[in-house]
Amino acid sequence: MSVNKNNWAKKCLSPWLLLLTMLVALLPLQAMAAQAEAEATVSKNVVAVNQVFQLSVSVDTAINPDSVDFSVLSPNFAYGQPSVSSSTSLINGTMSRNTTWTIAVAAKNVGTATIPAFKIGSSQTTPITITVLKGSQKNNSTAADQANVRVTAEIDKNALYVGESINYRVKILIGEQLSQASLSAPSGDGLTVSQVGQDAQNNIVQNGRRYLVITRNYQITAEKAGKVIIHGSTFNGSAIRGANGFSSGITIPVKENARNISLNIKPKPTDYKGLWLPTPDLQLQQTWQPQVSNQNDVTTKVGEPITRTITLRIKDVAQSNMPNINLIYPDTVRIYNEKPEYRTENGYSVMTLKQVIIPRQVGKVALPPLTINWWNTTAAKQQRSEIAGLIINVIADPTANNQFSPPATITPPAATATTNPVKNITTAAIWPWATLVFAILWIITLILLLKKRQQQIIASTPITTGNVDVVSALENAVNSNDPIKVQTYYQQWRQQQYSILNTQPQLLQQLDDEVKAMMAAHYSPLDSVWNNQPLLALLIQAKQLTVEKYTVTTLSSLDPK
Repeated sequence: MSVNKNNWAKKCLSPWLLLLTMLVALLPLQAMAAQAEAEATVSKNVVAVNQVFQLSVSVDTAINPDSVDFSVLSPNFAYGQPSVSSSTSLINGTMSRNTTWTIAVAAKNVGTATIPAFKIGSSQTTPITITVLKGSQKNNSTAADQANVRVTAEIDKNALYVGESINYRVKILIGEQLSQASLSAPSGDGLTVSQVGQDAQNNIVQNGRRYLVITRNYQITAEKAGKVIIHGSTFNGSAIRGANGFSSGITIPVKENARNISLNIKPKPTDYKGLWLPTPDLQLQQTWQPQVSNQNDVTTKVGEPITRTITLRIKDVAQSNMPNINLIYPDTVRIYNEKPEYRTENGYSVMTLKQVIIPRQVGKVALPPLTINWWNTTAAKQQRSEIAGLIINVIADPTANNQFSPPATITPPAATATTNPVKNITTAAIWPWATLVFAILWIITLILLLKKRQQQIIASTPITTGNVDVVSALENAVNSNDPIKVQTYYQQWRQQQYSILNTQPQLLQQLDDEVKAMMAAHYSPLDSVWNNQPLLALLIQAKQLTVEKYTVTTLSSLDPK
């Protein structure tokens, strides 16, 4: 019985003994934490602005990794994310523990900066004074850091005329990891700057080191004469430095400027005449469609379109300074100008203008030439570029006079026999009766023949004027929204049907207005959409009108009066 009591006592006391043992074991650790020593050290105490160095903070005990507040560095230093390591050692029966924080740090300003004390438990580190030098005072290691990012700029020439443009080319050489990089445009008093094209990238190796090279081009246009300074482009970014096996690195702001460049802007010569266009090269060209072999001997038809394409290429001139081409054409042609197209090509601003010319009447027509004055900045003299005009001989469309001719009037044979009186009907002979029966049968046959002929003509109502191909081609062109074909086929069809359409002047005017609206919508400088349904509806009305007119004419010609 006593043995059982002893066992029961042991079972009840065991948990309390274990807890008491643990508390006794923790007492030395708490005492050690209370008496732990904290220390802060740096890898160098003389640095340059933005130069990365290493800060270490340690305490000789095991402690929570979040026990150190590094935000106290923020007023004077940039810093990265710390790495934390812990160690335990047993020497001569004595156990020791250590916790160390390693972080990358960089000073923000020149002068003297202090790394403040860090409080860890009841301990705290000693403040550290850092001497921060200017960039020109950097040591060799820092100079190498400066070479990680370089910005260069160059231009084509330093002397130019008012209104002339030059190419400003900036290159960024990047030899380290960057984030949030940006490049500002160059600037200057009296200068207009615009970026040209997209950035180009390539890799180069210099002194055994690989660089990423980003090239960007700007077009700079001088707006006033005199001495002007181009303030170079500025690169801004953040470099990730100081990363190693013990630290995640630090984000350091990087700012590099391209050099400033002086310009000498010359004024416009006082004796220059015409629109001011300063450029080292101007090219003016044109093409005709259909192609033209002889400028003075071109024959075309009324309503047939001629397409004139003019291309103007000007070197070192901004698109905004390109001239507007305004040619005056005679009233005997109708002109439709497409919206000019612009592009940049190998330093040239290129403008392409397409004009559709449609002759309206027969005769000789002189299409105008084009002359452009410009100032040759290389030769320093005024020059003139010209493209020739065109003399066209407009003739009538032969198909316009090909009117439909209805079938000849059918005259019954021996019609006079039907009008002669029948004599001797009372004669007892059978021949007169046979003759009468034959005449009646002949008349009935003639009437049936005429009725069948009438039905055949009415059944053929889709025929308008004998030129079904023109009508079909016109409707196909309208459905496909092809303005050139619509204009061509409409003029042909209109001339063929004029005698009929002229009986309905309101319908004819609506057709003309709708075709003009189509051409205006297609060649308007504004983006507009033309609805082809009204024109198709008007064409259906016109076709019905011509069918009715043709049917009446044909039936009247068959009337045997």
